Amino acid sequence: MTSLRYNGVNQPVVAKGVCHSLSQVNVVLVLFNFPFRVLSRKVDQYIHPHQQNEIKTILVWNGSNRKEIRVFGMGNNSFINHNCTYTRCQITDNRSLRPLSYYDAIIVVFNDEFTAPDQLKMPEFGSKRSERQRLVFFTQESPPALKPYYNMTQLAHFFNWTMTYRTDADIPLLYGRIIPKETAPRTAEDTNRRREIFRNRMSPKSWRNKTKTAAWMVSHCNTHSQREKYVKELSKYIDVDTYGQCGNFSCARDILHHSDPQCYDMLESTYKFYLSFENSLCTDYVTEKIFKIMGQDIVPVVYGGADYTKHAPPHSYIDARTFKPKELAAYLKLLEANDTLYNDYFWWKEYYDVEFSVGDMSRHGFCDLCQQLHEQQDWEFQSYQELTSQWDDRNACKTVDSNWIS
Repeated sequence: MTSLRYNGVNQPVVAKGVCHSLSQVNVVLVLFNFPFRVLSRKVDQYIHPHQQNEIKTILVWNGSNRKEIRVFGMGNNSFINHNCTYTRCQITDNRSLRPLSYYDAIIVVFNDEFTAPDQLKMPEFGSKRSERQRLVFFTQESPPALKPYYNMTQLAHFFNWTMTYRTDADIPLLYGRIIPKETAPRTAEDTNRRREIFRNRMSPKSWRNKTKTAAWMVSHCNTHSQREKYVKELSKYIDVDTYGQCGNFSCARDILHHSDPQCYDMLESTYKFYLSFENSLCTDYVTEKIFKIMGQDIVPVVYGGADYTKHAPPHSYIDARTFKPKELAAYLKLLEANDTLYNDYFWWKEYYDVEFSVGDMSRHGFCDLCQQLHEQQDWEFQSYQELTSQWDDRNACKTVDSNWIS
């Protein structure tokens, strides 16, 4: 983040292709044309009558129906009910409740499902905006998903904090976490020793009741990562059962648009491997596709742009990007035929806890936001000079390596 003062005009506009009529385009242009000027360091007491109040106020500008926000809830009790370290925060999604200048933080949600002008427009501050207020760039989507809807070059010097899946976000909003217990190994040598202990005491029953090789649940059939090309090639050498609208198998879904827990229990009892393949190969983009599977007794085969060593214990997953499809198939067959080698991928289970629910994600994100608002009382105005380098898929995201396809 670059520290700076800004005095000028920003004009974020929606990217071409979002609106489908001339009247919509005119509306969007009016809504997106806003002046932006930062106040001097002397904060106007009229604009911020509550600045000495311990309660930190947060406005969710748009997208409050997203599950991450809906699950956390509104008001002050949400911070109490989620056992946040700091509970003196209040959150609302009512834009008309108070002037924008009242809030300590304003969350602007970026989503690939937004098409209405009211959801896409940015907050308007007139001629004054406080240096003490944080505008928070909030998204769980990858850059390719956002590209059709937003022009990131128009958002320079506007946002102060980011709240995203990236590990370098100001407020990390991770899809899941694998948390070491006090007994977890701290060194490579200790890890190897624990794995050896696990192999020596392994239950003889193993996971022999599993009858199938690999499963894949997918809802997007054509993706930026081109993961479907990898799976198509892999399927030439091993059986991959594809669940969802892109395959011939189906599982029930729950109210939060993810597969029903009973579906994951079925996968665990039936399959030895699960393809946790991301739809975008972007920096740090790791979704529930791996964390939910890590909570089951099934080995995830990951395919993404993140450094998975930052997210999961060693030898707890298989990275498909280190194999050509034919090579990966051969390795999975080797593990499938050898209980000792296969079971070794579960050595870590007794030393780590897995968090993967939407509630866990929301709790960490909003509790951390409240904490930072309290702990950074003397925050000096900063803004992101540009977002394009992080949120434009041309710079940050890749596609499948064609050399891997034989």
